[in-house]
Amino acid sequence: MAGVTSGDIECPVCHDDFTNPKLLPCNHLACRDCVLSWLQKEGGQGGCPLCRAPILSSTQQGQGQLATMVDSLPTDFATAALVESHKVLNGPHVCDVCENNVTATSYCFDCSIKLCKACTSHHQKFPVLKDHTLEQLNKLTAKRLAASRQGTCNNHSNRPAEVYCSTHQKLMCMLCATTHHCRCLEVKAITDVAREKRTELTQQSQRLKEIAAGLTKQMKAAKETFKGMHNKVNNVFDDLQQCSEKRRQQVHDLIQKEEDATVTSLAEMEKARAAMTSNSSNIDHLVTSAPDDALLQMLNQLKSRLDDLESESGKTAKVKDVGDIVFYSQLLTRLKSDLSKLGEIQKPQQQASASPSATATTTTPSSGQTATAKPRRADLAAVLKVGDRVRRGPNWGKGRGNEVSAGVPVLSGVPVPSKQ
Repeated sequence: MAGVTSGDIECPVCHDDFTNPKLLPCNHLACRDCVLSWLQKEGGQGGCPLCRAPILSSTQQGQGQLATMVDSLPTDFATAALVESHKVLNGPHVCDVCENNVTATSYCFDCSIKLCKACTSHHQKFPVLKDHTLEQLNKLTAKRLAASRQGTCNNHSNRPAEVYCSTHQKLMCMLCATTHHCRCLEVKAITDVAREKRTELTQQSQRLKEIAAGLTKQMKAAKETFKGMHNKVNNVFDDLQQCSEKRRQQVHDLIQKEEDATVTSLAEMEKARAAMTSNSSNIDHLVTSAPDDALLQMLNQLKSRLDDLESESGKTAKVKDVGDIVFYSQLLTRLKSDLSKLGEIQKPQQQASASPSATATTTTPSSGQTATAKPRRADLAAVLKVGDRVRRGPNWGKGRGNEVSAGVPVLSGVPVPSKQ
């Protein structure tokens, strides 16, 4: 029929029309017997056949008969009525009044019978029946029929239920209401009680939707927070990488400049060294091999040449002291140490620090003593010469692991956008 699919009336376990459909804790439906046989097969610990969610809680498992616990699951009477209505509309359309299998054309909601064209005409003429609601079978849907089905009295199956006792939570006919429930304070017409309960359920459903919307908003905010954290970290490290590459090139340029100047000095020193080496060899040769008279005759010339060489050596540019380069190495070692600690996530604690300006302290596991953690971010900024490009966040220079920022995870030294 129109408006009803196989999924609305078909059990997902036995694939037949629902029989006594039970509503599982996961909101899936299954026949009562299907649920029972499934639990017996799984030793009472089986989950929903569709999503594997537990059917019985851990406290229910092993306590009592499975059949009793399955019967305690809520029955989906709306689905049961839909199944019955579907069967009625898909069965043979035969008049329930005539005896010759005359084709029925309409349905009476008050009498719950099918009527042929002639019986429909007579049905509308009787004074007692003229107010009954009739509808053409070719326009009637299973959902419309299910919604109009009238319940029966809990004590008299042949009497329609007319009132509802909220004290005992029972449907009953007027006879039971006047004889057995005359002292009950909450006995009302079924339509009135149903209207009140529909309003309550609608309001509760709206509250649940608002709560679900709030949870969706919180989950979205949490995802956006971590997305912002990732973006901030990427930006900071990209900035640091650019600064370090720029500073690397600057340091190399400075060293190259000093190296070029030193190469010129080394060339001059090489010439002086070669002259000194050559003259020293000649002097050694004269000292060891020349006769005394020859040595004395060449003495003045040799002394003058040696004096000139010593004088020129004093004017030769000296190689500059390169020991200051160790300064860069030391600071870069400190930078590497701090970068290895950068990015530690600090989760909220029950008690935060007394004030943001308080000096951060760390506890040594071996001695249990506290030591002051001295920030070195200013030194690092000076080494990299990044200036304002590296901004000091609210946790810049604080001890790691002891400070939090308003209950929101933060990165050490990296400002993290707080949740609004």
